[in-house]
Amino acid sequence: MQLSRTALVIIASAMTAAAAPALAGNYAEGDPRPKAAASQTSVSDVSSQTRQWMATAPTVGYPEGNPRAVVQTGQKTRAQVQAEAVAWVASGMSQVAYSNASKDSMGPSYKRAEQEFARLRGQGGSVASQ
Repeated sequence: MQLSRTALVIIASAMTAAAAPALAGNYAEGDPRPKAAASQTSVSDVSSQTRQWMATAPTVGYPEGNPRAVVQTGQKTRAQVQAEAVAWVASGMSQVAYSNASKDSMGPSYKRAEQEFARLRGQGGSVASQ
């Protein structure tokens, strides 16, 4: 038996209408989205409390002082970073790091590259001219 196009549309519409609540989610327990809470404090009260707090608030750090010592870190210039990168490549450390060979820090190729890298780093800016 062949269904007509109209019957097929009616059946599809009925099935869609029947499935719509299942696709809408479970709202039987209420809307899961958070609702705005009504404030019991006026805007002027909040602003006056904020001004009072700001008058006594610490400007930086903890109110009792900074309990932890601040670790000072050094920064290198671009030229220092570039010289170190050139030394790393020239010493062979890049080949050790990016080759398929094992990264054995006790192996002879690593030791040679490490010694050469230390030597080139000690030279400073003259590495780039080599």
